[in-house]
Amino acid sequence: MTQTVQTVLGPLSVDQLGLTLMHEHLKIGYPGWEVDTTLVFDREAELADAIARLERLRALGVSTFVDPCPMELARDPEFMADAARESGIHIVCSTGLYIEQGLELAGFPAYFRALGIEQIQRIYTTELRDGVGERCVRPGVIKCATGPHKVGEHEEKSLRAGARAALERDVRITTHTTMGSMGNEQLDILMGEGLPANHIVIGHCDWNPDTAYHRSLMERGCYIGFDGVGIDVLLPDDTRISNLVELIEAGFERQIVLSHDHIGCWHFRPEDAPPVVTSTQADPKRSYTYLLEEFIPKLQKAGASERAIDTMLVDNPRRYFAGEPL
Repeated sequence: MTQTVQTVLGPLSVDQLGLTLMHEHLKIGYPGWEVDTTLVFDREAELADAIARLERLRALGVSTFVDPCPMELARDPEFMADAARESGIHIVCSTGLYIEQGLELAGFPAYFRALGIEQIQRIYTTELRDGVGERCVRPGVIKCATGPHKVGEHEEKSLRAGARAALERDVRITTHTTMGSMGNEQLDILMGEGLPANHIVIGHCDWNPDTAYHRSLMERGCYIGFDGVGIDVLLPDDTRISNLVELIEAGFERQIVLSHDHIGCWHFRPEDAPPVVTSTQADPKRSYTYLLEEFIPKLQKAGASERAIDTMLVDNPRRYFAGEPL
């Protein structure tokens, strides 16, 4: 088993992870944001806001915040390191790429489209080993992603490269799925490369209301993410809660992790932001604290025990990063 996980400030014992939000983002930008020379990013102001949000989480008992931002969506490990240092929250960042098709955010960079699996693997492995940027901030997890209802050619490359890098560096993989689809296809590729199922979180499974889909994944030995808590436009929280209670009663709580997939800062001028960004940011449920302050009490009222909730928020992240057998 693995004793430590790499955070943006250095290695951390898996036993010190504590209460962990497994899928959140400090900031995000659509692919191409960096070539808009008229877009000003007030780093100092945004960092202060990020620190304040993280301090609120720490006051609620959160110890660790996993930010699996793909490299082309404004990933900023040095920003994460500054936020972690000032807030006292452990932050785990990622290497990896996003989807090539199916959403506005899709934009698999042309540079990576031209590369093969081995070349992408080399990039992932180098980042994991040597770090990113002038301060050499090291990722601690690999992000892989697929669009809706199919695995694109370049998405498959990144999945295979991710699995090989994960095996080489003994790190874990967390995924993005779209529209509650392609989780089993992701597992087929990752496990086909030899990656153990318990080293994988198949993300955004709560986008799919069908618990048979959730079971089909967990029966193969992976973790799944109910990590869109509060995004009612994708699925009402009442459905998430009833599905979680059903899965907990069936004994699957040891394979579920929870989070919001909230984004603290978007790289857009307010007047230029797409409607989906504007409406999402205006939703009062979209905060890093909603899960603990509102969703968990509702989940308990619906029948989930405190032990099951601790398992999903504390025990499972530790066992996942440790590579502990299920």
